[in-house]
Amino acid sequence: MTTIQIVAIVVIFLVGGGGAILPLVMGARVSPVALSRGNAFAGGVLLAAGLIHLLGDAVGDFAAIHPDLDYPIAYAIATAAFLLVLAVERIVPRGSSADGGVTEDPESDAFLNTASTSTATPYLLLATLSIHSLIAGVALGTDQAQSSFLVLLIAILAHKGSAGFALGTTFQRANVEVRRAIPALLFFACSTSVGVLLGMFADLAFDAGSMQVVTAWFKAIAAGTFLYIAALDIVREEFFPVDSDRHGRYACAIVGAGVMALVAIWM
Repeated sequence: MTTIQIVAIVVIFLVGGGGAILPLVMGARVSPVALSRGNAFAGGVLLAAGLIHLLGDAVGDFAAIHPDLDYPIAYAIATAAFLLVLAVERIVPRGSSADGGVTEDPESDAFLNTASTSTATPYLLLATLSIHSLIAGVALGTDQAQSSFLVLLIAILAHKGSAGFALGTTFQRANVEVRRAIPALLFFACSTSVGVLLGMFADLAFDAGSMQVVTAWFKAIAAGTFLYIAALDIVREEFFPVDSDRHGRYACAIVGAGVMALVAIWM
């Protein structure tokens, strides 16, 4: 697994870094339709990965660790992770804003689209996405089963590039200087890889029993964060605007979820 994890670190960094820096290199966005459909596909992948794979594995792991515990602890941890990320991304930024106000239609004030009004917004998005990525990376680094490792890697790669591109676009919209944007985007690109390294270190530092507990916790946490990204970040961003391509995006989301559902047959 160590060789696979090292390869995963490099690939995730290249995908995330390439996606994040691309908007700055191009100087303009790619086709909005293509980007939205790719993002919707990633949302479907993350939704199915969180529910079918990660949460299911976490439930099984906790059942093995605590066979006499009659409480759905994995679901509780995933719920707490979901609410924590909600607070970090939606509550804290609004509470700390200078004017404390919201638009006349708060739902239309999509997170990414506010970048043009505040230079702080790209960095808030950077922090949020990096936290997501770090948690997912730790879960990847602590995973001992090759099948679930590959599932988690696919889910991370499906989202990392599109998330990086959205982040890079946000920095571009906010007119952040390239010399300041590049280090921030590279920080995002490294976040998942750092998480994998931390997970690998934990794998070496703890015994098998302790690692089973650590892995179960991080699978449940990653499941909650994946569900949040899929439900509130991607779905809200891609399906709230009223345009003519919602059916295409929906089809891409179904394909993404379907791919992960089929993968569960063999993994």
